[in-house]
Amino acid sequence: MIRSLLVLICLSLAGCAGLPGGLLPSAPQRAPFRPVDVYPTPPNVDRLIGPEDCRGSTLAAVSAPTPVYPAGQYANGRQGWVVVRFHVYSDGSVHRARIARAVPGGAFSRAALRAVSSWRFRPLDGVDILQNCVVMFEFRAGEVQIR
Repeated sequence: MIRSLLVLICLSLAGCAGLPGGLLPSAPQRAPFRPVDVYPTPPNVDRLIGPEDCRGSTLAAVSAPTPVYPAGQYANGRQGWVVVRFHVYSDGSVHRARIARAVPGGAFSRAALRAVSSWRFRPLDGVDILQNCVVMFEFRAGEVQIR
């Protein structure tokens, strides 16, 4: 009896989720982004990459989510960019992710490090490690772009 009641409740809730404006709460909507400062001039990323950086195998991402725009920075209209350096081991895991440069840093740097540290690549071919790979994130106009 109780099992039947639980199944009925689950089916009812699943059906309600598909209704427009359903009975289940929807994700909160963000207010429009209102910048309070000018986007800082980003560095030339190519100049930050040395001739031996990240060489020896091709990187193929298995999972590489972009950082989440920090809520406080979004609400305050802040913009910036972060350059992250990292190593990739033969199994495709990321190690030694660190900030190379950031403007303004802080929450943007933490979000970028958290994202890169979670990245996974296909196992490397023929090398044990790729050192000093570089990625730049632009936190601009409320969105995050990889450059």
